[in-house]
Amino acid sequence: MPEPVPVFTAQLWRGNADVYAAILEHPFLTGLTDGTLKMETFREYIVQDALYLGRFARAVSLVGAKAPDDDSALTLISASKDALSVERASLHDFLLAEWGISPADISNYSMSPINRAYTDFLIATAYEKPFLTGLSAILPCFWVYLEVGKELVKRGSTVETYRRWIETYSSPGYEEAVRKIIALAEKASETASVAELDDSRLVFRLSAIYEYLFWDSISRGERWPLPLRS
Repeated sequence: MPEPVPVFTAQLWRGNADVYAAILEHPFLTGLTDGTLKMETFREYIVQDALYLGRFARAVSLVGAKAPDDDSALTLISASKDALSVERASLHDFLLAEWGISPADISNYSMSPINRAYTDFLIATAYEKPFLTGLSAILPCFWVYLEVGKELVKRGSTVETYRRWIETYSSPGYEEAVRKIIALAEKASETASVAELDDSRLVFRLSAIYEYLFWDSISRGERWPLPLRS
């Protein structure tokens, strides 16, 4: 019996082709492949991403708590753990250690304005919205990175550190985990209301745009205009 053709998730990706195209054309991403991205900019990105992942994991947990059944909850938590473990083990732990930045040091960094806004949005959506909508909000983090990794690995990089980053997100282990999460969203969409589907499309797009803004804010050296603590 043939596998059912994805409808909802295919619509999600097609509906955000413009965002994905803008991401691929961003100087941060093109700089990874042609070697023009400054290493200090990349280091700031990795630090911000490490801060992001802590709050992102909270959003994933909130979404998992709303899963319609035990199998869905276990699939989400397991696949998310697998994807994040690939990222942390292959990338963050290696790079941060290479740069002499310990986990304790990370807590001394401030989240950038976009990082704070994005993770606040994810946590609020996961807390307030139904399962599919919350899942649609966290999905771009996994899916965009997978597709970016698969595209950039074709281009390669002249810088070993950047090549390792690219290969992490194009690895079979990462793709397998992400595909499970996409399939979970497709399954959840089959019983969702029209209103929930519309809301889910919106939050998916918002998160995809936040992914673009995350790279963009790092490239621009975005900082808080005023001190966070008086």
